Amino acid sequence: MPAFPLPDRRPPLPAASDDPLSASVAAILDRRSLTVSALGSLLRAEGIAISRTRLHQLCSGTGAPPTAEQLERLASVLGVSPGYFAEYRLWRARALLDPAVVGFDRAMANFDRLRGRRDLPLGRADDPEAGSRYPGAVRTESKERA
Repeated sequence: MPAFPLPDRRPPLPAASDDPLSASVAAILDRRSLTVSALGSLLRAEGIAISRTRLHQLCSGTGAPPTAEQLERLASVLGVSPGYFAEYRLWRARALLDPAVVGFDRAMANFDRLRGRRDLPLGRADDPEAGSRYPGAVRTESKERA
């Protein structure tokens, strides 16, 4: 057995994946020689509550679509940005147009910008969050248990 680990000849992971979550997670697990069960153990070790059933659903592409919070939790344990997952980027794009998330005026301004109207201001000067193009990260506590 060599004294030094052999270099990994595989190309590095891309900054983002356009594959569905199940394929993206499978690629990362394969790259890191992990199983879904081992991923569950890592999540529990970090105090992250995603049930085994839900984890298997996420990794197999069955069940309900993943929440932004679940994607952020998976990303933190897998060592990638949440934006690596296509579903997370799609959630962020949908949130830009959701009045419940960014407010009606902001949602309409984002919609106008998507339609090509670049001359519109992004937000009000009295709102420090108005300059952000994206909603903030999810900050809720989950009621799921491991």
